[in-house]
Amino acid sequence: MTELLVNYILIYAIITVIATILILWRGLPADRHGRKDRNIILIIAGAGAIAIGLFYLFYIPALDKTKTGTGNKTGSTISPSPTGRQAATRIEQVTQASPANLEIMDAPKGPFPTNETVTEKERQIGRLFNIWRQSILTKNISQINQLDSQIKACGDEAIPFLTKLAKNDGNERVRAFSVRVLGRMNITELSSLFIDRLHYDTSPFVRENCAWALGRLGNTEVLENLQRAADSDPSAQVRKAAGEAIEMIKSNR
Repeated sequence: MTELLVNYILIYAIITVIATILILWRGLPADRHGRKDRNIILIIAGAGAIAIGLFYLFYIPALDKTKTGTGNKTGSTISPSPTGRQAATRIEQVTQASPANLEIMDAPKGPFPTNETVTEKERQIGRLFNIWRQSILTKNISQINQLDSQIKACGDEAIPFLTKLAKNDGNERVRAFSVRVLGRMNITELSSLFIDRLHYDTSPFVRENCAWALGRLGNTEVLENLQRAADSDPSAQVRKAAGEAIEMIKSNR
């Protein structure tokens, strides 16, 4: 059934129904004997019913089929659920096109290479962190929250990427967010990174998060470094965070 014929049937059905209503409203015409010819209304009504029947018989199924085909094409781009799959697969999903991820489909350029100079897994993780970094720069909180679970799925493989961002990125928000994620990992070996950034990072925002991360680790060996920050850091916010970290460590002894 072509579109032209479908439109014709639809228009014809509408005209027939309107004509029937008008005849009923104005009254039936008389034949040569002066009698009302009721057959005309039966003919018009029958034609209208046939047209409407054809409309529902051919047009509605064709419309549903078109919608189904469109839905299948759109659905083919939606990533499957990552439950039970490897971390690399879950990382790849966040960079695939889907209705929830259209705004991050084109991965921005960042500090991590995504070309053939690295392995496939490194390329996937690097692309993820380039997108995450861009989300921080643009303050896209919903996107950051969405990517956090993907970063968590990377496990220890995310540490080199986060460490590089925490130490070397030119944006203080990116460095602070990276320290925060590393702090949530509760890895004692990261203490040296947090201590270094606590004393030498130029951003109070980063130093505050380093103090928080050290307190979360609960290692008494860092108390001296925290006390130094609590006593002499130029930022009141950092001094407060260092003091709270000291109390946290002492309370957990």
